[in-house]
Amino acid sequence: MIVALLIGIASGYGIGRSVASDAARGRALTMKEYVADFENYKSHLIGSDTPVWAVMIAGVLMVVAAFGIYELLVWVVDKLLAAMDRRASSTNQPGTAPPW
Repeated sequence: MIVALLIGIASGYGIGRSVASDAARGRALTMKEYVADFENYKSHLIGSDTPVWAVMIAGVLMVVAAFGIYELLVWVVDKLLAAMDRRASSTNQPGTAPPW
C-alpha cells in the first residue's frame, strides 16, 4: 500500500508537470506561429510508422519493468520496516519479565 501510494504520487507529479508544460506552450502559441510551422506539427502528429507488433512488444516490456520496479520497492520498504521493528522491539520493555 505504501509503495503504491508513493508510485502514484510520483506518477501524478510527473504527469501534472507535463500537462502544465503543454498547456503553457499551447497558451503561448499563436495562429500565425502554428500556420507558419504547420508541416512540423503535422509530422509530429503522424509520427513514425512503427509496426503494431513492435509497439506490443514494447508495451509488454514496459509492464514487466514496471512490475519489477514495484516488487523491488516493496522489498526495500519491507526491509526498512523490519529493521525499524527490530530496533523498537530490542529495547527494554516495561513491566515484569515473562515466567519462561
